[in-house]
Amino acid sequence: MQRRSVTIAVAAVTSAIVWALSPWFVGEREPWDVDSPYYLLGLATAGSVAGMLAPRLLWAHYVGAVLGQALYQAYFLSTGPMFIIGVVVLLGYSLIFVAAAALTGFLRVRLSSRSSDA
Repeated sequence: MQRRSVTIAVAAVTSAIVWALSPWFVGEREPWDVDSPYYLLGLATAGSVAGMLAPRLLWAHYVGAVLGQALYQAYFLSTGPMFIIGVVVLLGYSLIFVAAAALTGFLRVRLSSRSSDA
């Protein structure tokens, strides 16, 4: 139970940070509103960090990534009827986060098992 909670929390925080840093990197509060690779690269980077910190439980990374971004939007941005559509869009974008977490987590586990075998 604790591993699940930690993984969800790590994914939620790292994915929310992508949104929090958006005004500084692209000048917009919503990173998907600009013609820039920032959002995709940010999600991949955040997923990689999360995968390094918590290398397993990909479903928990996915849940955390969706929750972190949705909660950030709900708390810090003005929401309206488009919020539900935004959450649906997050379901797709969060796959980028999970793919990066999966790759980094796999590499971390693989490399750590090799170093312990030596």
